[in-house]
Amino acid sequence: MAAGSDSQAAAGVADDVDEGEALRVCHATERHGRGVRTLIPRTAGEVIHRFEGTIGPDLKQHTLQVSPGRHISDTRFIGYLSHSCDPNCRLDMDRFELVALRAAPADGLLTIDYAATEDVLYRQFACHCGAAACRRWITGRAEPANAEGQAWLAGEGS
Repeated sequence: MAAGSDSQAAAGVADDVDEGEALRVCHATERHGRGVRTLIPRTAGEVIHRFEGTIGPDLKQHTLQVSPGRHISDTRFIGYLSHSCDPNCRLDMDRFELVALRAAPADGLLTIDYAATEDVLYRQFACHCGAAACRRWITGRAEPANAEGQAWLAGEGS
């Protein structure tokens, strides 16, 4: 896999840049850890990246669900896409493509809605995406918020 863990990113692990694809895996923000930025402007409907990897049954950090019980790992970029409740990209898991939902500027962070592909997340988390319709706690589409998430949503989270 192309990039290291969030703690490695904070420690200064070098970015993974692919000039041909015009993509960069990098430290996105303090709250979001690793992410993927586009090196060039993108337009709505554009196929930004065609991906491949290893497909198997294991749900791990940085894998994405291809179909129920099947996950893709060992991808170069898509496992590091940041979440947003109002994403600028989507994953087409039939064609293995990352597609722009709207324009993204050069050096823009590419985002997807994790619940759009994942039934169950490797780890649920508090969302700080800033979208007008932010869900505040991110789960897979087929799972309820865990105890930590229920507390966060009840206002006990920070």
